[in-house]
Amino acid sequence: MSLLTKAGISRLSELQIDAGKGWDGKGISSLKELALNMQRGDIIYRGLSVLVKLTPGPIGFELTSLGPGHEVEWKAPPGG
Repeated sequence: MSLLTKAGISRLSELQIDAGKGWDGKGISSLKELALNMQRGDIIYRGLSVLVKLTPGPIGFELTSLGPGHEVEWKAPPGG
């Protein structure tokens, strides 16, 4: 038996989340804005302080970063 059924909830729209509650360092982010207008191949990654939508780069480009703590970006491969 699922938690929703045990709580007497039959539809997801009936679920209430207390977003103002203390979540022990965990947060709730609005994924609606990220998911809005996403196309096939888009990915979401954690940027410096927020989630970021990344659209696929040009054919042949490589997804790179300067290491931990840096943003990722599409770059042409060396030599071409």
